[in-house]
Amino acid sequence: MTEIAKSASLPLAMEKFLPMEKTSLGRRFWLANRTMILVFSGLVFFFIFWEIEATTLKWVEPYFIPPISKIMRAAWVNIVSGEIPMELVWSLQNFVVGYSIAAAIAIPLGLAMGSFPVVNRLLSPYVWIMYSMPRIAFLPIVIIAMGFGRGPKVLFIALASFFQIVIPTIAGVLTVSPSLLKVGRLFGGSRLQVYRKIVLPYAMNFIVTGMRLAARTGMMVMYSTEMYGSPRGIASYVVKQAEFFHFDGAFAGLLVLIVLALTLTSVIDIADTRLRPWKGAVAF
Repeated sequence: MTEIAKSASLPLAMEKFLPMEKTSLGRRFWLANRTMILVFSGLVFFFIFWEIEATTLKWVEPYFIPPISKIMRAAWVNIVSGEIPMELVWSLQNFVVGYSIAAAIAIPLGLAMGSFPVVNRLLSPYVWIMYSMPRIAFLPIVIIAMGFGRGPKVLFIALASFFQIVIPTIAGVLTVSPSLLKVGRLFGGSRLQVYRKIVLPYAMNFIVTGMRLAARTGMMVMYSTEMYGSPRGIASYVVKQAEFFHFDGAFAGLLVLIVLALTLTSVIDIADTRLRPWKGAVAF
């Protein structure tokens, strides 16, 4: 191959490794918002099928699973009346407090256990014992001891979220390649610089994954703990609506939970993009 042919083929071969500089505006919009577009499209198709099934196919009795249009009307009425927002705020306060406590403890502890073998050997048995225990089985005992207020909800949300964050954080630190650490030290980096420039960015992938899993688990625990005699909360609202056979109102509460979960996932993804600006650099 001549020099002219080599120089002509080189830019063509490199184009696919330059996703942002030489792509169209539509391609850039897709790369930046593809998760939201896919999720929204899937929900639209799912709701259309739900409406057709409840109004035309009727494989399930529409009284128990109403059409999505009726559920949305019930959601609108209960949102405008303030009933759903009040219950949702109460649930969100418990979730945010429990999730924040879990993250504030789990991330430093996971980094310490991954960085210092002595700390890992000392605390690892307790972490795995508590992780393997069915914590929700203790809910009746905790309710008797702490009552039906916020305390048991925050406690169980924090416990459930803690283990989903601390275990990936430990794994993130322990799986850092020794060659990367050697390169950092060869370039004259101190232990603190190597930790800040190499270990933390590498472990950030695991930490963000753990926080995403913790958000999902925390939402499930939030809903589960509110079902057992809770005077407030979005799950308590759903249970009360179902007890009075207002299934459109019950599904309206579940629909609000779906929107809340999607919003929470989007917030975590935005924070992930800020913390890891390089994560989309290999997108094709």
